[in-house]
Amino acid sequence: MNSYQAMVTRSVDNTIRSQIESLQSGELAPGEVRIQAHYAGVNYKDCLSLHGAAKIITQFPRVAGIEVVGEVIESRSEQFLPGDRVLSHGFQRGIEVDGGFAELVQAPAAHLQAIPAGLSAEQVAILGVPGFTAAMALERFEELGLKPDSGLVAVSGAGGAVGRLAIHMLHRAGYRTAALTRKLGNEAALRALGASEVIDISQVIDSKRPIEKPQFAAAIDNVGGAVLSWMLRSLADGGLLASVGNASGNSFDGSVLPFIMRRAQMFGIVANAPWPQRRRLWDKLAGDWKPDFAALQPHVRFIGLNDLLAHAGRQLEGATSGRTVLRFGAAG
Repeated sequence: MNSYQAMVTRSVDNTIRSQIESLQSGELAPGEVRIQAHYAGVNYKDCLSLHGAAKIITQFPRVAGIEVVGEVIESRSEQFLPGDRVLSHGFQRGIEVDGGFAELVQAPAAHLQAIPAGLSAEQVAILGVPGFTAAMALERFEELGLKPDSGLVAVSGAGGAVGRLAIHMLHRAGYRTAALTRKLGNEAALRALGASEVIDISQVIDSKRPIEKPQFAAAIDNVGGAVLSWMLRSLADGGLLASVGNASGNSFDGSVLPFIMRRAQMFGIVANAPWPQRRRLWDKLAGDWKPDFAALQPHVRFIGLNDLLAHAGRQLEGATSGRTVLRFGAAG
């Protein structure tokens, strides 16, 4: 394949523009391994990049897409051979180097991981960065002593990919979850994924109390802002909060009371994890923590490259839900 299609983002007169372009294989980023892309998850961060809604990309032109799943077609590395199925996320993919929104991707071997036994390429793409993020949070919770009988675990942004995957994975691991959402029309779908409770977050976040009734043993926050603040104030004694996203803003108001009265612990999750953790968690996602993909299927949408830009606009407007995956024609 000497030429390939890619969604290219350029800065033109300080305006960000993205469009499908035909590129030559000689324009690929440096790396020992060339991959025929089969899937690329579409994340909120990618949508910001495509529409220039935030300063994500560091240098233009750039192919966005922070993750990719595909098949090795050429390799100068002993680690990978043609025909190997691989995944890549992190390592500034789609930000400082070209990402997954292209039919061909070239990468250093050090940025690639073989798809673990027990998962198909499509299943890895469905999980992607959202599933890996949820797994990182769950592992940290359990390292800090959380157990299924510890109490309710809250998940904000329950309609999004991270939220839905987290709810389902926690349920499969034996935890009771509370799905926090503004869209109560999603209640039946969230309960089908395993949510024990569904809370209309819009009815509670305007509270001005410095500390709330203790409700949650742990919480995963995808949103930031007032939602994070309310969840923190609502933790039970010794409660844990994983901050994984900022869809509603980068800041939040709060006080020290959850920390000094209830011994709350809050920490951040960054999916660009070190290799030992990457391998460990992907093995868990292929084993003990493997989701029921039949249950996830109604929450997954596959799109083509021609649909990507319009979808990204809708996702930024909050008009989408669940997980969206870009599927290339070569995907099996």
